Amino acid sequence: MAAQREIDADQAMQDVLNAWGALRTSREPQHLSADFNALFEKMLAYRTAKTIADNRREHHKLNVQEVADEQRTKKEFLDAYREFYEARN
Repeated sequence: MAAQREIDADQAMQDVLNAWGALRTSREPQHLSADFNALFEKMLAYRTAKTIADNRREHHKLNVQEVADEQRTKKEFLDAYREFYEARN
């Protein structure tokens, strides 16, 4: 089995946002698939958890639950991202 390449979470978030923007602003806006919507929701959950954790880190008030939420949502998002794009290649 080949090793999976590491995916940069920030770049993956940007990729999803760029795809969403392109689909929503094209001359003829396209319907977002259920798969893309699921990926987008996971990206939003991760972005929210990351923002909360980053803000708490900055103020030295980060707790164990916030770290766990950030790690869990990051893994869920990156797994969904990998699956979504592998299914299309």
